[in-house]
Amino acid sequence: MNATACTRFAAQYGDQQDELQRGEIRSAEGSGAQTHYAVQNEATMREDKVSEHQIEREL
Repeated sequence: MNATACTRFAAQYGDQQDELQRGEIRSAEGSGAQTHYAVQNEATMREDKVSEHQIEREL
């Protein structure tokens, strides 16, 4: 039997109105600054398309 590990990543991001949203990253396409993410918004349960520059990071 094969087991596959599944890691889920939480994300905070600015939406089109520049309001902070939270969700779970479901998939990513591209690399570096050109990366786009499919994020399931935890408030609306809809999938948002989020670009790399919208993701909030604490350094």
